[in-house]
Formats: sequence, C-alpha cells, structure tokens
Amino acid sequence: MSETNPASDGYKCVLCGGAHFGLRHEWPVGDYWNQCTIPIRIWDCQDCDLTFLWPVPRAHEYPGGGDWHSPERKVLRRKSWLKTWRRNLKDKYRGTHQERLMRSCLKAKSSGRFLDVGCGMGVLLELASQHFEECVGIEVSERAAEVVRQKGFRVHQGLFEDVPLEPDYYDMVVLDSVIEHLFDPVQALKICYRTLKPGGVVCLMTPKLGGWASTLYGRGWNGFRHGWHTFLFSGKTLGACMKAAGFTVMSHPRRDRPFDDLLILWGKKPD
Repeated sequence: MSETNPASDGYKCVLCGGAHFGLRHEWPVGDYWNQCTIPIRIWDCQDCDLTFLWPVPRAHEYPGGGDWHSPERKVLRRKSWLKTWRRNLKDKYRGTHQERLMRSCLKAKSSGRFLDVGCGMGVLLELASQHFEECVGIEVSERAAEVVRQKGFRVHQGLFEDVPLEPDYYDMVVLDSVIEHLFDPVQALKICYRTLKPGGVVCLMTPKLGGWASTLYGRGWNGFRHGWHTFLFSGKTLGACMKAAGFTVMSHPRRDRPFDDLLILWGKKPD
C-alpha cells in the first residue's frame, strides 16, 4: 500500500512544530477495523512522539456523517469475556466509570462551576450537579445534546472549538474520552485554560498509548477507534500538551501507571 507522508503536504506537528513523521499503522478500505471510505493511517512525530491520524476523514467519509451516536456507526471491538467480567465486577463494587471519575475529580476541585466537554447523554453532569453549583455541557451530537437538555442542563451543541465560552468562568473542565477526537489538542487545551478561573482544573481521560493493551494487541487495539480518534497519547505526550497550553500537571490525582489501559491527568491553571 502506498502512503503520502504528512510532511509532503506541509503538515506540522501541533505539539512541537516538527515535520518528521513515521507511519505506525495502516488500515485499508474494507479492513475489519476501518468503517471509513478512505484508508486510515496513524503516524508518529519523530521529534516529540505525539501520535496522530492523518489525513482525518471528512464527515461524508464516516458512517452516519461522523456522528459518534449515530446507529450507522458499528461498535468494533475484540470480544473478551475477561474484560467484560472485570468491568462488571468493578462497576458493582467500585461504581461505574463516571462515578469513579467524579470521585477522583472531587479530590482536585469540589465546588463551583463545572463544564463537561463531550457530555454525551449527560451522565457525568448528573453526578457533578450533586456537588457543583452550575453544570454545563458541550456536545457535538445533536441527538445526545437534546437528551441532555431534556434532563434540565444547559448544553452547547457544536464543535468545542466553535463554542463561545466565558473567560475565567469555570472551576473545573472535564474532557472524558474527548481529547483524542479533537483536531488540535494543544489549541483545545488553550481554550480550556482561558475559560477556567485562576486555580481552576482541567481533567483529561483518554486511552493510554503504550499501556499493556496497546502493546499486546498492536493494530487491533480498541483504543485506536480507527478513524475516529485523531490523536493518541502517552503520559509523556499528554502532559506535554497540557504544559504547552499553560497548565501545571498535577501529581495528585493522577492515573498513569505501567499497566493502565486508561490515562487520566489533571492540570491546574496557576492562581
């Protein structure tokens, strides 16, 4: 299969500005993991190690026009009874994914105004509303945004980068499984920085590149979400993106352990 290096079209790394790239994986049209109508290619920046999708398919090249909640998007994953068993056991005794995330977030900031970027059906907003005075969502899916409105929350429907946000307004901004979908994570984090109050906190949760699952399964790793995830992060590269936006990466709370399959970092805007 032939491929064109991003540098040949003038692409620059959004983190370091470099133009030295190596192809990590490729999935042709028709591959089990590729639901798009163009080949999917994942590249590594040879200067800073940031991993990214290029080119990014256009809306009409995705199933359902790119709507994550569209019924036309098939949920592709390896069938693993052990993973399902572990998840069900964890949900039963430690709470759901959103409940565990909220408990950790409260260690960093426990009151004020809360913004959930990519709020989906509003589950995290419902949990946050038990602690924060104002809870607002941003959601690109019109279907999901309408569900959140029906739950009584204010929600901006559209791309995060296009939503007009109040400066120095929020105390916590959460991007749960969102940063990997954006077109420029550094610019997105700069938006988070501007809308947070001094001392405010951003929380980023994303699949962990370099974790045990990505190492074990290679090109079949679920975390690629082939064509849907525009960037993949290790603890090093996600922390570098946060620092580039002005945040101080917090040492606690933090989840970046050797055998983790998920990466969660919190960043603080200086007081």
